[in-house]
Amino acid sequence: MTVIETARARLKQRIVDVLAEDLAAVRDELSRQFRSPSMFVQDVAEHVSRFHGKQIRPILLLLSARVSGVSQSDRRRAAVLAAVVEMIHAATLVHDDVIDDADLRRHVSTVHRRWNTETSVLFGDYLFSRAFHLAATTGDAEACRLIGRATNRTCEGELNQIGARLEQSVSERDYFRVVQGKTAQLFAVSCRLGARVGGAADRLQGQLSVFGSRLGIAFQIADDVLDLTETAESTGKDSGNDLANQRMTLPILRALRLVSVEERERIRGLLFSADAGDQRVLRESGLLQRGLESAQQSCERFAERAVRCLRHFPDSEERRLLELVASYSAHRSE
Repeated sequence: MTVIETARARLKQRIVDVLAEDLAAVRDELSRQFRSPSMFVQDVAEHVSRFHGKQIRPILLLLSARVSGVSQSDRRRAAVLAAVVEMIHAATLVHDDVIDDADLRRHVSTVHRRWNTETSVLFGDYLFSRAFHLAATTGDAEACRLIGRATNRTCEGELNQIGARLEQSVSERDYFRVVQGKTAQLFAVSCRLGARVGGAADRLQGQLSVFGSRLGIAFQIADDVLDLTETAESTGKDSGNDLANQRMTLPILRALRLVSVEERERIRGLLFSADAGDQRVLRESGLLQRGLESAQQSCERFAERAVRCLRHFPDSEERRLLELVASYSAHRSE
């Protein structure tokens, strides 16, 4: 293992040690929500339960609650809301895999590949409705409003991504508008909900929300870099998916800006070619290297800006863990 991989493994263990009881409560809640009397629905639910990976959104919510001084009596509500955001995230993954025509998710077949598109769409909708119903059981109308708004913006981000692709947009403004919606919103609302359950003042809830948003942007840029540099074996999902779907992610946008006119035309020609082999050539050609390096630098800057939001909170183990989550999210390998 590399030094970074070793440190990341230690961080995961520290998080498990600190949040063991709360994470167990989240898993129990998810298990209840994924249970169904229908054998078919249960089969699909058990398959999707294997998509749970880093569970970074529940972890962010639980750590935000802890850093805000959550009481013992409110930790159960935090676990329920953490399960809600994880279910919403799972629903978006199921739908995304249809949009991307993806084969793999967490090293297992996607729902639409294992069954069909109808099952994917309906099961994603089912997860959304279950999540909103579960949120309502907390009796917190404001939390429900925040979750609903974040979900709206997440879906809007996905639609903006389709629009940007159809228009072949090369605008970084369009890219960040997409990322702010499709990824950053769930990160931000996870942190805000945790702060709310923890009883933080509105100003501090806002700081944690900004922390989550910046972290979400860093996380997505890192994901875009991984899509172009890692294999399906290492990430557990299809590699080169952004190229296959002709998405102008930040590494590609930066490459187009930094290379010569001739190289720029070659990149565009390979990217928008009808031949999938040309996109593979682009991935392996080295033409995107400067864009990858520039995007990685931006990723690290967003992570650093996220950490600055935490200076408003007293030093604690939970705050240090949030800082480390931000740091390692910018240096991902999966």
